[in-house]
Amino acid sequence: MKILIGTKNNNKLEQFKRIFKALDDSFELVSLTDLGIADDVEEDREDLLENARKKAEYYGEKSGLPTLADDTGLFIDALHGEPGTHSKRWFSGTDRDRYMKVLERMESIPMEDRTCRYTGALAFYSPEDKRIWDYKQDLEGFISYTFKEGDGFGYDPIVIINNKYYSEYAGEEKAKINHRGLGVKELIKHLNS
Repeated sequence: MKILIGTKNNNKLEQFKRIFKALDDSFELVSLTDLGIADDVEEDREDLLENARKKAEYYGEKSGLPTLADDTGLFIDALHGEPGTHSKRWFSGTDRDRYMKVLERMESIPMEDRTCRYTGALAFYSPEDKRIWDYKQDLEGFISYTFKEGDGFGYDPIVIINNKYYSEYAGEEKAKINHRGLGVKELIKHLNS
């Protein structure tokens, strides 16, 4: 089966490729670039699942292919849920600019109050029968006092999950705990049933 990965983020695309290859390499993944699709889908919904559904449906209809899309947000309790649903657009600049802004705003907050959660949502849309399958997951953690670069992207360098920087998780280890890995596992079960 051919599946379009509905993202313009190369980090997400590569993560999906590694996950599918590890779980079931019978799926052929194609990117928006492979199909010459340059359209952006505005993530204007107030819910991550709705944003993921919107992207999956749009790119699925445009390409005629079953499409998988996702959306992720970092919700920090001490910042009243910011950066939240619009994590990438919360503060302009690079990923580093955004996570440094979080560290600056949380400078005086003690560790016990630095709780956060990554919420991830996946949506799979079939243009053939117009059906959507979706998946949502929360991953609880803490915001660190400093950053640690690694395999991650986005806010990963400042998030600690299970006493380890999220940027230090890679490959299969990350796929065992994050929404992309767990969600794709459930999607494959759904597609094979």
